[in-house]
Amino acid sequence: MTATPELRYFNSVQQRFHRLSIRQKIFYGYGVALGIAILGTTVGLVIGDRYFQQARQHHLLIDEEGNLLSSLQGELLQIQIRQQEIVPFLQQPQALQRGISDFKNDLAEVETLLSQTQEFSQTNSQGDLQALLTKHNSTIVGYIEQLRSLIPQILPLSSQPEGAIKAQQLISKFSQSQDALKFYQFAHELTNFAKTVQERQEGADVAKNKAALMQAQILLASMLLSVAIAAILAFYTSKIIAHPINTVTNIAQRVTQEANFDLQAPVTTEDEVGALTSSLNQLIQQVKHLLEEQQAEAQVRLIQSEKMSSLGRMLAGVAHEINNPINFISGNLIHAKTYTNDLLSLLQTYIAEVPHPSTALQTLTEEIDLEFLLIDLPKLFNSMEVGADRTREIVRSLKDFSRLDDEEMQLVELHACIDSTLLILNNRLKNGISLVRSYGEIPLIPGYTGLLYQVFMNILSNAIDALEEKSAENPEFLPKITIVTECWQNDLVIVRIADNGSGISPENQKKIFETFFTTKPRGIGTGLGLAIAYQIVVEKHQGKITCQSELNRGTEFALTLPTLRPFDKAQGNAGSVTAAGIAVPISHP
Repeated sequence: MTATPELRYFNSVQQRFHRLSIRQKIFYGYGVALGIAILGTTVGLVIGDRYFQQARQHHLLIDEEGNLLSSLQGELLQIQIRQQEIVPFLQQPQALQRGISDFKNDLAEVETLLSQTQEFSQTNSQGDLQALLTKHNSTIVGYIEQLRSLIPQILPLSSQPEGAIKAQQLISKFSQSQDALKFYQFAHELTNFAKTVQERQEGADVAKNKAALMQAQILLASMLLSVAIAAILAFYTSKIIAHPINTVTNIAQRVTQEANFDLQAPVTTEDEVGALTSSLNQLIQQVKHLLEEQQAEAQVRLIQSEKMSSLGRMLAGVAHEINNPINFISGNLIHAKTYTNDLLSLLQTYIAEVPHPSTALQTLTEEIDLEFLLIDLPKLFNSMEVGADRTREIVRSLKDFSRLDDEEMQLVELHACIDSTLLILNNRLKNGISLVRSYGEIPLIPGYTGLLYQVFMNILSNAIDALEEKSAENPEFLPKITIVTECWQNDLVIVRIADNGSGISPENQKKIFETFFTTKPRGIGTGLGLAIAYQIVVEKHQGKITCQSELNRGTEFALTLPTLRPFDKAQGNAGSVTAAGIAVPISHP
């Protein structure tokens, strides 16, 4: 369906309005609303005033017409009175002259008023008045001329004895003439017309009052209409601004309540709200991406945890299985050594008692190298006893390292914990690595034995990896690990584990405790060791772990652990560590 031009224009205006900033929308929206209010009020004022002025002008015209007619009627009446006053003044020359002069002035005034009335009727398109004047124009002219001619006839009579009678006869004759009768007809019509004009004046007064009322009504209506339109525009502007904000708010609330990170807020404007909507959509996608990464990390942690848990159970089982035969061997080794010593004593007695054995016995003695056997056999039993003790110590260390019962905090001997870890790593330490232990006088600390084993195992394993890597690059390198323990301020224990390996670059030192960060090749390092060690020390033991490293000089990790910590502060399960807000099980190797 093709859009109409009006609809296309409206859509174009709406799109342009959406591109404006909020400040511009408010400015233009309320500016247009205020402009319409002012324009509407002004138009109302103009229309009302125009209507009122028209009524007022009409009223003025009718008033002027009425005044002219009223003046004209008065002068006509005055002429008729002057006619009757001439006769009494005939015996009074001065009064007669004054009366004649006034009479002439009245005639001139009548002519002037007639001229003004004629001009007024023509100028203001008063057709009925003009028709009346045109109809009786000749009558008026003839009447005035006869009056003027009547005066010279009456003046000589003032000196005659019967002049008053003759003057009265002339005036009566003039009054009964056709021109006078027609003039009287004009005066009568003029009187009727004056009544009509008076009625018009009354109507004009009413119209003027109505116009004033209409002016007020138009002004009030225009103001109300303008205010209504302005309010509608203001509401529309506010709605345009508020609707996208409400949409963004609803989407944000739904994402929070439903945890649905596939939701996206529609971007309908290009102003600050549009930028906020785009930022919210990007934030939602970023959170979704981070959650996916955390879920993947959690899955890797779970897999790693299962591996460590399985390894711990396996080590516990292996230690138990090895411990039984070792105990059997160790227990029987004492008796075997006693029996062998008895046999050796018997053999020596036999040699002393039989100084000259048979040839066959001498041959056998030489074949078995009896002298070496008598010397080496006690050493062999001693070596076997040392090996059994060594094996028993390794088994004990494996059992300690694989402990899964650290649900509650215990007093831990750090030196024994470090030594057991070194014993397990002894096979790797034999590769030319020099080990220096400088133990100070430190007290037992409250902690979780299995978790601390894991911390020392992770740090020492990384140190051995660094030394082996540097040794492979430089055959003349002398690898060395130094372990120092000391007390600090009576309530802290510091454990320093240092190596003289390749060191860590400054940019990597800031990230070594981050989850899944590793500098080892893919498939070799998981990036969990130091992150878990950090969580165990900081979160589980309320301690501190720091790293100082210099390229080609080595690395030192310092663990600071409190010696006085209330047991009730150690809440939670010892078998879990929280990282990045997700509980991740920590199993003991």
